[in-house]
Amino acid sequence: MENKEDIQVEQQETEVFEGREEAMAASAADIRAYAREALHGKWGYGIIVWLLLMLLDTLFSLPEYIADEGSSFGDIWGIISTTFSWCMWFGLMACFLDVARKTHLSYKRLFTAFRNVEFFFKFVITEILQTIFLICWYLLLIIPGIIKYYSYAMTEFILIDHPEYGPLQAITESRKMMYGHRMQLFILGLSFIGWFLLCIITLGIASLWVVPYYSTARAKFYLDVKAEYERKLAAEPIQKPETGSAEPVEKEKEFEVEE
Repeated sequence: MENKEDIQVEQQETEVFEGREEAMAASAADIRAYAREALHGKWGYGIIVWLLLMLLDTLFSLPEYIADEGSSFGDIWGIISTTFSWCMWFGLMACFLDVARKTHLSYKRLFTAFRNVEFFFKFVITEILQTIFLICWYLLLIIPGIIKYYSYAMTEFILIDHPEYGPLQAITESRKMMYGHRMQLFILGLSFIGWFLLCIITLGIASLWVVPYYSTARAKFYLDVKAEYERKLAAEPIQKPETGSAEPVEKEKEFEVEE
């Protein structure tokens, strides 16, 4: 029979799990409200970061458009330009993650991908692997491809918080973190459709406000999912090997990625 202590512990664990589910039931409206609050007094920073990205990305892409069509230089520069664009968008995510955390803001964060050579190549390999995996899934069927797109959606945020992670580790952590939350992110994106249409109608002018708004909301979503994932890991019981076992227990592969 269970004693009173065991019953109390079980009740506390139940309350923790119930509280976690309630916390993650935050609607898209709640996340958007938080994003607006976090951006209060920081809209200028968000707009400047977005303008810098567009300016640098455009300047870096010019040689590709100036080069003769079908030329080797144009093709090579296209690859370089795409890589640079990946890096700048990664930096944009880092900037608005700081906004969502309500911490110190710096324009240097826009160049996070260039912090050092090792991290630069690690990030580029991560993006290439994600692209390959997604193409493979899309070749199977559209729906699995869309599901995997949302499964890998937190990879860049994870790499920002854990620069020591390898490419496969970051992708796998995103997949685990997003399990059960893909629809939430999909709904969050749907809630911004009106704002995206406004960007088209205003020929991109509205993006000066919409991009900071959406990017901060997405960063807030990551912080919520990350907190829920960490609570789940902390609540999991530690499995101890049986006493007297002759063979050691094999450690589960942590970085196995679905292909």
